Amino acid sequence: MVVFEQQKLGALALLALCLLYYAVSLVDAGRPALEPAIPWGRQEPGSLTVGVSGGRAEGIYFIPRGTRLAQLPEIVGIPEIAAGLHGREQRVPDGALLSIPSAGVITIGEMGAATRLALGLRLDLNRASAEDLLLVPGIGERLAAQIINLRLAKGGFGDIEELLAVPGIKDKRLKNLAGYLMVGPAGPGAI
Repeated sequence: MVVFEQQKLGALALLALCLLYYAVSLVDAGRPALEPAIPWGRQEPGSLTVGVSGGRAEGIYFIPRGTRLAQLPEIVGIPEIAAGLHGREQRVPDGALLSIPSAGVITIGEMGAATRLALGLRLDLNRASAEDLLLVPGIGERLAAQIINLRLAKGGFGDIEELLAVPGIKDKRLKNLAGYLMVGPAGPGAI
């Protein structure tokens, strides 16, 4: 086999490039990993998911459980809004949405059903609308209407097990729905 001079130079150049790439990857491997751009951007066990709407801090944050409303502005990087918050000692609930209008009163509400489900948060049976329930896998229009009717008749659900009274929901289906639905707390701290 005859090997030409240009083929030898090409192979040598390819080898040099591979060695250079390897050397750079060794240097890069010694550097610490970059932190996420959002300081509270990692979802960890026991963290709460909070949304911020409006303002320069708009986004989703994962914060420590037990965080109080007064701490939220500092966490999301806009401490100047702290004075506009009411109920500052209230604990921030999972799935809360802090709305920061350009002018007016700052409010804390609840994330929409689609956002909650996309983030792996369950919907509260006592607050979900029929449209919200339709987003849950396994719930169609008829079943959503039956759930809403039962909720109205009972004055609210005390436990997810009460869904067994809905025709078509048995133990297996209830177990599947439990990953998407819950009965939230009532009273102080609930939004």
